[in-house]
Order: sequence, then C-alpha cells, then structure tokens
Amino acid sequence: MSITSWFMRIDRYGSVHAVRSQDTITSGGADSSNSCGIASILMINFKMKKHLMVAGLSAGAAISSSGVPGGTYIGGQLSKLAIEQAVKEEPEIYKIYSNVTGSIYDGSSYSNATFFPEVLRRIGLSGWECIFVSEGDVYNTVKASCDAGNPVIARVGWNNGGGHFTVIDEVHTLFGGKVCVCDPWDGELRLVDASAGSPINYDPNGFVWSFSLGGNRHSYSGGKGKFSGCIVRKKP
Repeated sequence: MSITSWFMRIDRYGSVHAVRSQDTITSGGADSSNSCGIASILMINFKMKKHLMVAGLSAGAAISSSGVPGGTYIGGQLSKLAIEQAVKEEPEIYKIYSNVTGSIYDGSSYSNATFFPEVLRRIGLSGWECIFVSEGDVYNTVKASCDAGNPVIARVGWNNGGGHFTVIDEVHTLFGGKVCVCDPWDGELRLVDASAGSPINYDPNGFVWSFSLGGNRHSYSGGKGKFSGCIVRKKP
C-alpha cells in the first residue's frame, strides 16, 4: 500500500508552501525511503501547475453552474483533469523514471538527478535541466530561478556521506537571505540562512514551527550537511 501526504506550510513571511513527504512503502512492498528525488519531482509538478489547477477548478465550477445541458458533467471532468495534472502519485513517477533509465525503479535506491529533466518533460514540464555549480554559487543560482517564479530541486550532501533531494521554492531577502527548503523526508519547511558566495549549510534537526495531524512522515535523528551544487531547474 502506498501512503502519501501533502502538507501546507506557512513561513514567518506569510508565504504558503506545499510540501509532500516521500513514501515509506511502495505498492510492491519495497522500502522506498530513498524516494526523495521522486517526491521532489512531485512537488515541482504541483508548484508549477497550481495555477492551471486553480484555473481548471474555477472553469469547471462555472461550467457546472452554467445551466448548459451536460454542464455539470463537463465541469466536473475539467476540474478532475486539472487536479490530476497537478497532483500525481509516486508509483506513476516510478514508472516514468524506470522508462527513462531503462531499469525498474521502486524507490529503494538513490535516484539520479540527470534523469529528472526528462521525467519532468514526460509529465508536461519541458525546458528543465540538471546543472552542477560550486557550493558558493548555489545561493545565486537558486535565487535567480525562484525570483523568476520557478522552484528548483537541490541536493544536500550529508557530512557523514550520502545525499538527499529537496525543493527550494522561494528566497526571502528581508533581514538577511533565507532559502525556503521543502523537505520530503519529514514533510517540513525550513528557512535556512544563505548568502551569495558561501555554501548553504543544512541542519534538519532544529525546532520547526509547524503542526501536522496524521500523514506519512519520517523523523530526523542527527546528521548535518550542505547543498552540494547539484540543481535541477527550468532553463533561464
């Protein structure tokens, strides 16, 4: 059984962020605790298509109440299609990722960011790329993309080895640089100190101002890292 969760987080600046936690178990029964990359793709899909979803829901509601014969059915189908385009599930992305790589993927191993742009293209988001920048250039690269309205997938390299994909969807500059990190491991949003020319350190163990009722979430138990410079972004 696939257990999935979306969380709505509000940061101290009043911005709203949709964060999706990654699956624990796939429909095939495999441990998918390394599916952070897939969950990040799902977040990018939602964040990029949310305007389409809102427009589709509004149009669907208008058609349903228009009094046109069949309007209720057509409006309902339009609304349903808009939601399906914005909210997909991990097994669907597993299949697409598997087709792109040529081997079966079930979330039990790390995913490869160089394949993410093609996966995004196949779910309707074209023009993306995977780039590698220096640790000191992460802030400027991420900020430029977020300022243009495009969230990014950014990889954290843990100090004790291994890595983790997250989504950064906004950068605040009031009272110092803060990158908004949507973490699929625990479904949390973290505002992380960042500045141009310096690596962005990531410590997920601090206190988080949020509340969650139910949902699938992992817990952190130690470990710090920094953003490695592997970034999936929409081409400028």
